[in-house]
Amino acid sequence: MNSTTEGLSTRSRQADQDPAAVWGPLTSLADVAARTASDSTTVAINRGFDRNARERARALRQLLNERGANAVEITPAPDSEDLLTGTEVNSVVNLVGTGSWQPYRLAAKKRAALLAPAPEESEPGESARRDVIGMARQDSSRDAALTRVVILPETTEESSITLTRDGETLSIPGGQVTITLHEGQLDIRLQGPDYAEQHFAAERLSVETHGGSHRLIRDEMPVAEFEGTLDFGCEQDGLVVHSV
Repeated sequence: MNSTTEGLSTRSRQADQDPAAVWGPLTSLADVAARTASDSTTVAINRGFDRNARERARALRQLLNERGANAVEITPAPDSEDLLTGTEVNSVVNLVGTGSWQPYRLAAKKRAALLAPAPEESEPGESARRDVIGMARQDSSRDAALTRVVILPETTEESSITLTRDGETLSIPGGQVTITLHEGQLDIRLQGPDYAEQHFAAERLSVETHGGSHRLIRDEMPVAEFEGTLDFGCEQDGLVVHSV
């Protein structure tokens, strides 16, 4: 048999395969995701790039379609999340495991439940909640961070940042700010070349950059150059993880 025939035969077997048989947890994941889905919502399937990941995502999408639920596959590729722009996501299914923060952050960003196969040491049906850092731009676009956000200048000589908290503003030439979470509030550290580090808490914070370019780092990953204003807030229980 030549390679072309073998390829066709492989695809034919995949097409005939019961999607529920591809991986044990898929049926339960599809059942739970479809339970809260509607015609106007979408289930985001967060998968990796390897063959098993693609096959599991394809099977899950088929199971969801059988249950009348819309689904979109999201990968760690740059701009993959743009596929969900303007879409209401009712749940995010984690098929990449605990080694990636993307599905957790995506669920928090979309204010959707995260569904994941139950670990061996836990029972299906268990839920966990955690606070997250909500981030909003001037155009109302939204993002979220799980643990930490840093805004720092590319060059301290040409830049400054302005922080606004409870109506009070503070501008720091060459300043940088680090935002984490502590006991239901934002935990903020601010410093600059000629400014001793300050440490304070706030429920909400606005950060505006001026002058030179700044770098936005979210959960230890550089996101992009940043110019403009970002509003931050602690979103209590902003991430809900369901073991299925």
